[in-house]
Amino acid sequence: MKGSALRLVYRIHAWMGVGFGLVVLALCLTGSVAVLRADIVGWVGSPLPPVSNACRLAPDQALARMSNGLDGDAPVRRLSLPALTGGYYELRLADGRRTALDYCGNGVAPDRAEAGTFLVNLHSRLFLGKSGRWVVGGFGVAMLVSTLTGVLLHRKLVSQLFTLRRGRGARLWLSDAHKLIGVWLLPFHLLIALTGAWLGLYAVLGGAGLDRQASAPRAAAFVVPPSVEAMLAQAHAVMPGIVPVFIDFFPERGHVSVRGNLPGHLVQRHRAEVLFDGSGDVLATRDPRMESGLTRIHGMMMPLHLGDWAGNAVRWLYVFLGLGSTWLVWLGLRLWVDRRERSDGILYKRGRSAMLGLRTAAFGLVGGVSIPLLAGMVKPGAMNLDGQSFLLTLAMTAVLVGPLLLSHWRRRDASSVDQLPQMSKRGERAEPDRDGC
Repeated sequence: MKGSALRLVYRIHAWMGVGFGLVVLALCLTGSVAVLRADIVGWVGSPLPPVSNACRLAPDQALARMSNGLDGDAPVRRLSLPALTGGYYELRLADGRRTALDYCGNGVAPDRAEAGTFLVNLHSRLFLGKSGRWVVGGFGVAMLVSTLTGVLLHRKLVSQLFTLRRGRGARLWLSDAHKLIGVWLLPFHLLIALTGAWLGLYAVLGGAGLDRQASAPRAAAFVVPPSVEAMLAQAHAVMPGIVPVFIDFFPERGHVSVRGNLPGHLVQRHRAEVLFDGSGDVLATRDPRMESGLTRIHGMMMPLHLGDWAGNAVRWLYVFLGLGSTWLVWLGLRLWVDRRERSDGILYKRGRSAMLGLRTAAFGLVGGVSIPLLAGMVKPGAMNLDGQSFLLTLAMTAVLVGPLLLSHWRRRDASSVDQLPQMSKRGERAEPDRDGC
């Protein structure tokens, strides 16, 4: 690659990281944590009683008790099963109200679901509603471009697999660590960036039909949902291997939809469906294993992005790899700020201010994610945050953390600037060193 083309690729790589780095850093961090959303729900929420012979509330019993416990005429919309919630039944009405029972018939506090909802909404929508998916998809594209340009810049990938020079300066060590993580985790970076961009933008690009569900003509409307247990047994008979996770009720259309997963297959994530009428007869099925082409590829995107395709071992692997991606983005930002210090810090304060701003913002992002989770552990119900509450928490964290670190970072930055080699000419700008990109 010629020098002019290499400089262009370098600038794209650097400014993609600088322009979108902090948000991508937040997405990598929250995505790494959100992989364990089911475990976090258990840690944050009140403990559930163990399943025993004395605590075996059947689905029909749970539906009847929760329906009788809610006032109003709003129809039942969804019954979430223990396979989805992690050990309890949750009923949702058409007006948005919810209630939940454990296997013993005891009420479940709403704080159990708030932790997982908080993480998923933050990672997938940035609390911006439906349009937030498009925004996150755009950041996925930026991460993909940054990854590909990084590969073009560092063409000696094999030698960089084992290069980590120590004792020759912090900047060289950070540069090697950035390249080392980038090369070792390159397949994972490409996978997460590509699937994240797809999941955010496929509807905008005309792929909304890829999420179509099983369909059938309207049937006779019903008021009282049919037997849940009979439908679940019928779903197992029609589609062997299905693990139902929730049941949607459409009384005005006369339909009941049993949705579930197919363990051991990439095309899971609630895409298997058996559609019933009000009397419990099967109207239609959707077996994602039978799909092909772009529809099948789309069905693989969500499991591949979330690690929900091969058990807990893969989920924990996604956590560590996601934290590696977070560290990679941080190192890239840190190296860019260090270059600003070296090229501008002697004559101007811009480099020092950039370093302080980066550290304060990064601590603010970490605090904005961790403080609400800790608050939910201490006080049930404290996790019910909307977008404004999250931004306020983020701003308060940055304001609190920044002054505490200000004096320390000033002393450290001042000492590092004093040790820099003097420029040959006052005002001369240093040529970018691509070893630190």
